Amino acid sequence: MKLNITIRELRGADKNLWLGMYRRLWPEHSDQALLAEIDRIGVSSKRSAFVAEMEGVALGFVEYALRDYANGCNSQPVPFLEGVWVDDAYRGNGIAKALIQYLIKRAENAGFTEFGSDVELSNYSSQLMHERLGFQQMEKVIFYRKVLEP
Repeated sequence: MKLNITIRELRGADKNLWLGMYRRLWPEHSDQALLAEIDRIGVSSKRSAFVAEMEGVALGFVEYALRDYANGCNSQPVPFLEGVWVDDAYRGNGIAKALIQYLIKRAENAGFTEFGSDVELSNYSSQLMHERLGFQQMEKVIFYRKVLEP
């Protein structure tokens, strides 16, 4: 079934809507941390988020950043898919695809030649989605961190 969705940028007035979707995508983070991230995106010239809606109901969102560098990409800066989420009730209807294609079209219109993304090694459904949308796997990386004592 083809859904009639609209895609628009999330703004400060959408903070509660945005937070609700963030909670579902990143449940391990506190509301305080999620709200801080929303605020950072709101004031950044290199980051934005977009919501897919149908008759005023939010079905999912996508988050974008213009990164100085992205693994596997040759150009700089690189438009980058930071996150995508679709409500379970609407999955399988092409909403994630529509959101990502919306970002890709914006990047192409701005003259970019590459679009980056990453996926956790354990997130097989996202890996499949990326491959279906034409993304090529470039490398597998494990990131490490050492907490430093002041």
